[in-house]
Amino acid sequence: MMLFVISLLPPCCLAQARGGSAQGYAFEISDILGRAQLSGSLEYWGVCDWSNGLDLPKIRPSSGKEIPPIDELRAMFAVDTMMQVIQSDGKIRMVENDVPADILNVKVHHVVLPGDILGPTSARFAILQAPEVRKFRREHNIGPKSEWASAAGPNFEGPLSEPVAQVELNDVTVAEAFDHMLQMYPGYWLYENCRNKNGERIVYFSFYKSAPPSFYASQERAKGQIIKSDFY
Repeated sequence: MMLFVISLLPPCCLAQARGGSAQGYAFEISDILGRAQLSGSLEYWGVCDWSNGLDLPKIRPSSGKEIPPIDELRAMFAVDTMMQVIQSDGKIRMVENDVPADILNVKVHHVVLPGDILGPTSARFAILQAPEVRKFRREHNIGPKSEWASAAGPNFEGPLSEPVAQVELNDVTVAEAFDHMLQMYPGYWLYENCRNKNGERIVYFSFYKSAPPSFYASQERAKGQIIKSDFY
């Protein structure tokens, strides 16, 4: 009987039952991808409560074992039965199989991803403020409304980065535009869906940039020195 009652819950409540993991895991994912010099994306259902920052899907800490990054991420997301982790075209995709891809498939006629000092923040803002994206969100009532009701400024979401060459894109989907960001700033982009207490759909895009390869190389050198000192 209990299973039958649960099955009657509306999709919004089923989605709200997922997600809620701490933001700190986002940095752990970034570290795993960065060490392997890989980029990717994370698409999932979360909760509409960002009082404690970004929430992530159900996930568990890394084992710390030296295994391929895709195996490590699969093990971490094993607690999320809806999550699939695959590697395609040199990128690792972490996608819950019931996440709507409608907004990701919106075609943008023209967008310029600036390479200014705000880095991924400016590029993300440029994509989400494209007329086609704002129109789609308005017509389908996809919040937060502030992102399509007016041309609001970007929300700064990370440390300053060195300027890079801007990228001009024509006739690309939202997902393809975010993938182009990965060429400018290696890391991974996040696409979170949730429903607020009124049942309204909210989507949130974010980006985590990996540390440069020199950072991980220096860590490996430091680890090697520690190991050497243990034996001599």
